[in-house]
Amino acid sequence: MLSLSAMAVGVCSLFITLYQTYLTRQAQSASVLPYFAFAITSTNDGAYLTLRNDGVGPGRLDAVRVHYKGRTTPVDPFDFFVANRNGPKPAGLSVDRVMPGRLLPANSTILMLGCSGEGDRQAVLGEMVRLFALADVPPSWLDELRAHSGDKAVIEIDYSSVYGDRWRIRSDQFVPRPL
Repeated sequence: MLSLSAMAVGVCSLFITLYQTYLTRQAQSASVLPYFAFAITSTNDGAYLTLRNDGVGPGRLDAVRVHYKGRTTPVDPFDFFVANRNGPKPAGLSVDRVMPGRLLPANSTILMLGCSGEGDRQAVLGEMVRLFALADVPPSWLDELRAHSGDKAVIEIDYSSVYGDRWRIRSDQFVPRPL
């Protein structure tokens, strides 16, 4: 009877240890959780389409795509913007590339596309809002820039944590989805 009791205690201890290890791994994974979000900003300094990491850990960009008119293209949003606009490149147009393999640290922002200064800031803002489907654009901006209708491009980014957990964020949605 004593041997069976000792064996039962040993088996219970094994299960408790395995469960504690599982909980520790979950806590470690949550402590490096990246949380990407798209944003559009317009200030006196310029107008920018940004990608932010509001999470508590770094995120690695795995894939960058743009969906437009039924086609999916693996392209940086800046290159897509330049290729799909009429006329010469606006003065002050700036870019910070979002390419697969790039790491975005926690609490960091990439200015993917924008226009600095007073140059063509308002015109570029209007073009960005008319071309891209952006979830966080205020309705008053859509009214002011006459950008409600039309087929809009959707930027889609797959990213992962240092532990290999993967998510997808789309410019027309607020919340990333796990993959």
